Amino acid sequence: MSLSLLKTGAIAATVLVMSVSGAFAATYGSINYDTKVKKSWFSGSPTVTWVEEGDYVKIVDYTKKNGGWFRIDPPGPNNAGWVKKSAVDLEDYDVDPGNPGVNFCFYGPLGGYICLNN
Repeated sequence: MSLSLLKTGAIAATVLVMSVSGAFAATYGSINYDTKVKKSWFSGSPTVTWVEEGDYVKIVDYTKKNGGWFRIDPPGPNNAGWVKKSAVDLEDYDVDPGNPGVNFCFYGPLGGYICLNN
C-alpha cells in the first residue's frame, strides 16, 4: 500500500512541476546597463525601445535560445520586448514593491525559467 501511495505522490508531483514549468509568473528586475529592447530574442531583430541602467522592469517570459533572453515590459505603452539575460539583475528586484510577498525563481526541470509568487 505504501508503494502505491509513493507512486501516486510521484505522479502528482510530476504533473505539478510540468504545469508550473509551462507557465511563467511575472517577476521584476533592474537593468544592468543601457540596452536595446528587441522585438524578438535575437540581436538582429528590430529595436522596439531602449532601457537605461537602473530601470525597474516587469519580466514576463524567458528563453534559453541565443544565450538567454528575458521578455520585459518596461513602463510605457507598446514597448514590451526582449533583452539579453545579462542585461537584467533579478537579485535585488524579484518582488514588486507595490505587492510585497513571497517570490521564488529558478530554472525548471524542462528548461524554462519559473517564478512562484504568493
